[in-house]
Amino acid sequence: QEEHRHMKIIDETMAQLQDLKNQHLTKKSEVNDKNHEMEDIRKKLGGANKEMTQLQKEVTAIETKLEQKRSDRHNLLQSCKMQDIKLPLRQGSMEDISQEESEETGSNSQRASNVCAKEAMIEIDYSELNEDLQDALSDEEVKIELNGLQQKVTEHQNILQRIAAPNMKAMEKLDSVRDKFQETSEEFEAARKRAKKAKQAFEQTKKERFDRFNACFEAVATNIDEIYKALSRNSSAQAFLGPENPEEPYLDGINYNCVAPGKRFRPMDNLSGGEKTVAALALLFAIHSYKPAPFFVLDEIDAALDNTNIGKVANYIKEQSVSNFQAVVISLKEEFYTKADALIGVYPEQGDCVISKVLTFDLTGFPEAGPSPNE
Repeated sequence: QEEHRHMKIIDETMAQLQDLKNQHLTKKSEVNDKNHEMEDIRKKLGGANKEMTQLQKEVTAIETKLEQKRSDRHNLLQSCKMQDIKLPLRQGSMEDISQEESEETGSNSQRASNVCAKEAMIEIDYSELNEDLQDALSDEEVKIELNGLQQKVTEHQNILQRIAAPNMKAMEKLDSVRDKFQETSEEFEAARKRAKKAKQAFEQTKKERFDRFNACFEAVATNIDEIYKALSRNSSAQAFLGPENPEEPYLDGINYNCVAPGKRFRPMDNLSGGEKTVAALALLFAIHSYKPAPFFVLDEIDAALDNTNIGKVANYIKEQSVSNFQAVVISLKEEFYTKADALIGVYPEQGDCVISKVLTFDLTGFPEAGPSPNE
């Protein structure tokens, strides 16, 4: 009995399981049917969207054409108003036609809206036209008629030109214009020749300027090293000049560098005061060597020099004064003025007022002491 009861339960359970499987298959079939329906609906929706997109494109194209037509109509009305062409109107007036130079009363979009609203109220009366023109609907027909009218206007203009009275003063005016043109041409040719001559003169002056400058520069640059060696009393000393602009040296500066005896090359700013003084004197005497002056007036050139360099400079000036130039030197140092041929002393004399007195002393009758080794 117990086994029979269990078998009955198993049969009932198997029957319920079979029913559930049947229900599952039924629901699965229904789901597949719904999926097919949804797929069909999606396809229909996609087609509808494509059709709607195409319709939107067509609407946009139509709106663009409509806006173009409105713009063309506005331009034609505006042109008629500017040329004072009276149009036959059924409704509205010429004052409703807007112009670009009219006063702006708002933003561009608002102004455009106001213009369209006003001009939309304008209705042209075509009743005076021929029936063929009134019935012409295509742009091609309008263009053909427009070309015909323009051709007629051209023919009438040609007729007017042929029948117009001749201008009896035309030849007189032509002669006047021809004379004026000839006079202007002659003035232009004269100006061109003057400009050419001025350019040639400029080039000649520029060349002469370069030649003169270069001649002086080459002479100074050649002599300065020898003079610097003579001032320094040392053959290892060097001095040289170089233009910053070799093509047109007079437009820019000149580089001047010296190498003091027993020292390495240094920029001019790094030289001592005495070395700068000797370098400056070398440049002065080198420039003088190109076109010598009859005499020099030198004011305390030994201020920054030590005794050794004072003797060198004094001996050089004394040697050059024999044949090349004379020098008047103001100096407060005995090492310098003892080398002179004559002395002129200036001193104050006390009295009711201070006055200056002058003393002179000729040194040519006194023998010089032997030169020091450094001189």
